[in-house]
Amino acid sequence: MAEHLYTFINPSNPKHLAKIDHALQNHGIVALPMGTSWAFCCNYKSKKGIEKLRTLNPNHPDDRPFSLICNEISMISQVGSVGNQNYRTLHRIFPGAFTVILNSTRQLCKRLGEKRQTVGVRIPNEQLTLDIIAHHGEPLVATSVPMMDDGQPCTMGYQVFEQYEHMLDIVVDLGEDLPGTDTTVLDLTGDEIVVIREGAGDLDLL
Repeated sequence: MAEHLYTFINPSNPKHLAKIDHALQNHGIVALPMGTSWAFCCNYKSKKGIEKLRTLNPNHPDDRPFSLICNEISMISQVGSVGNQNYRTLHRIFPGAFTVILNSTRQLCKRLGEKRQTVGVRIPNEQLTLDIIAHHGEPLVATSVPMMDDGQPCTMGYQVFEQYEHMLDIVVDLGEDLPGTDTTVLDLTGDEIVVIREGAGDLDLL
């Protein structure tokens, strides 16, 4: 059964960061606020964790990898191709309500032991989650928390806890309401920016 961990920021509680990292290092699943919505996350090198994510979100296409959550652009550059043009775009939109698709790096394919041509990445506008990733030292694999039975998104941590407590290790909660909206998805694999999905991210930033 999950622990419903109420915590705080400015600064983030170091004991809580260590507890969350311990769960992530041991194939655990942690529910985190992403600024726009809630997400289930795990260590990006944990095959057990990724299998659990697929169970938690069965609607995610089997042939599409989960997105990676980073805390800064330098971490993104370890998993995706960030040239000068992409760097300028990422600098404008992150942290923020965007997910971007980049060409994968050889380093990512080597670490995961799989061939992956592209990778979806984001840096959420949520300081607690950024602190957790910084403490963890590596990207997190993430998938959105599915809609509730009434078709509405989970906007509060207690809703995530009540729905999934037996399938998670920790629900990390600031006690704040999230809007439950999708990110804007951009494809940056070519010469031009392609908008795949319009969401909470402001396209005027481009």
